[in-house]
Amino acid sequence: MILEPNRQRRRRAFRAVALVALVLLLGSLLAAGWTPPAFSNVVATPSLGPAPSPTNQVAVVPAATPEPSVPPTPSPAPTPGADGCMPPPADLQPATVVSHGPRNNKVVALTFDDGNDAANTEKILSILWSHRANATFFPTARAVELAPKTWAKVAGAGFPIANHTYHHVSLKGLCFERQLAELNLARSVIAAQPLPFQGFMRPPYEDFDDNTRLAASAAGEAYIVLWDVDTNDWTGLSWQAIARGALSGGAGSIVLMHTSVRATTTALYKIIRDYRARGYDFVTVGQMLGVPGPVPFP
Repeated sequence: MILEPNRQRRRRAFRAVALVALVLLLGSLLAAGWTPPAFSNVVATPSLGPAPSPTNQVAVVPAATPEPSVPPTPSPAPTPGADGCMPPPADLQPATVVSHGPRNNKVVALTFDDGNDAANTEKILSILWSHRANATFFPTARAVELAPKTWAKVAGAGFPIANHTYHHVSLKGLCFERQLAELNLARSVIAAQPLPFQGFMRPPYEDFDDNTRLAASAAGEAYIVLWDVDTNDWTGLSWQAIARGALSGGAGSIVLMHTSVRATTTALYKIIRDYRARGYDFVTVGQMLGVPGPVPFP
């Protein structure tokens, strides 16, 4: 029988048909853009491109990490002390205390405190003006407030006016804040007139302490002006005794008198005449200390 050869022919025919079908399928897939996968036992390493030549190498420096900014430690705010007052600024320089000027010049500074008795103050002003004698006034701001026309005349004649507080209180023992308030009150009252103010002060009763020096400085007053000749005119002395006391000064002396004492007004004639007879000139406290300010008779 010829069955076996026929089977073989059919198998070959089937394989040929299958092969043609496979070829046609692959052809259609390739025409559609299909890419056959590559099979390999080696893991592909991605290409890094050609190694850079040494001359083309660029060093890459990592960016520096910025230091975290640390805010400055704030200074602690001042707090009231046990007395309830604010302390003075730590960098505040105290005012200089003086009781006389240089001892090498024959000059004398006449000074008049308090400013009470407006009529007597104007008599003193008239005597000084007629004798062309410089002097300095330390009225309380309250006295200026009560007699503004009188003190306008004093300032208009060119005589310097300096701080003697508002209330004529003893400053010693008061805290810095309260002393400064007293000085600033006086300054504001006199500025409101308006009258010029010198850059120094005189403490009532000669009472002052470290807080006074700091308060004066904070108020813009570089000097605390005392005296080396006290006439004690306020105690009721005669005009002759007042004149003797005033004339006990020497070169650079600062003489203390008061505007409210009538005997002082009488003694002033002799005080001016006798100092000049001894070869002395009269200067303002500002002239003596080198502080700018008004001078009636330069």
